[in-house]
Amino acid sequence: MRLLHTEITPLINDFLSIDLRRQQFLQSPFHSQPSFHAHPELELVFIIEGYGTRIIGNKVEPFESGDMVFIGSNVPHIWLSDEAFYKKNTTLSSKVVVTYFNPKIFEEVFNSVKEFSSIREVIRQASKGIKIFGETRKIIAEKLITLSSKSGFEKIEGLLQIMHIISTSQHKSFIVNKEIESPESQYSDRLICVIKFIKDNLQNQLSLKQVAAIACMTEQSFCRFFRNRTKKSFSQYLSDQRISHACNLLIQTDKSISEISDLCGYRSSSHFCKVFKDQLGQSPYQYKKSSIRSKG
Repeated sequence: MRLLHTEITPLINDFLSIDLRRQQFLQSPFHSQPSFHAHPELELVFIIEGYGTRIIGNKVEPFESGDMVFIGSNVPHIWLSDEAFYKKNTTLSSKVVVTYFNPKIFEEVFNSVKEFSSIREVIRQASKGIKIFGETRKIIAEKLITLSSKSGFEKIEGLLQIMHIISTSQHKSFIVNKEIESPESQYSDRLICVIKFIKDNLQNQLSLKQVAAIACMTEQSFCRFFRNRTKKSFSQYLSDQRISHACNLLIQTDKSISEISDLCGYRSSSHFCKVFKDQLGQSPYQYKKSSIRSKG
């Protein structure tokens, strides 16, 4: 089975995600089809509804409702719903909470504060895959469902609580007996290369030809590939990223509208203002003013 080496942080544009998914069959929204993959982000999966087979490293096991697994950075994995979930007229459905977080964000704190030593150790142990069960699973399940609708500090605080619970619990076991090594047969996720290029070059004029070349595809093939993976056209995704970057600059800096327009790749500030208002329903000036007012 070919291993796709990817990243989650650039796709969600955040270092932490706790996502409650309702699907016919288990599938990452970041892939056009279920794929055996690995990423640097840690992952905690809780199956609320569904059954099938999961593969972690070279360990193949069945999963069912209630399955909860914590896996470390770059551990190859896939959850495959039973074939009954793929049938056209099936009444079966899947429900899962998937948590991703980038360990680099917490690295300095985990390494320098002794109170986090147990969390640091369980992150290391997650390279073997950790199955969570019993009362610990019940407590964490309730927290995950609640946190999936939260944001900001509440999510971060909740994640740290969950990590502490896992690190101190006896209701866990390793899925494999030794640290999982990534198989040699792996290939890079071309989407990640494209997204990083876009984010690093928002101030420049970007063309479909440029990004298709980075993905080593024809323009037509790239358009299909990009839409399948992101559910957006390249032009819409680029516009969304530019407006998102503009919002951050408006809130976090004192730069003029004209400067922000240039930094976000718009040839004229009037065109920038039009696109901004079309997307957010208010002008850049109104957005900045309302943001200042809400902070006050």
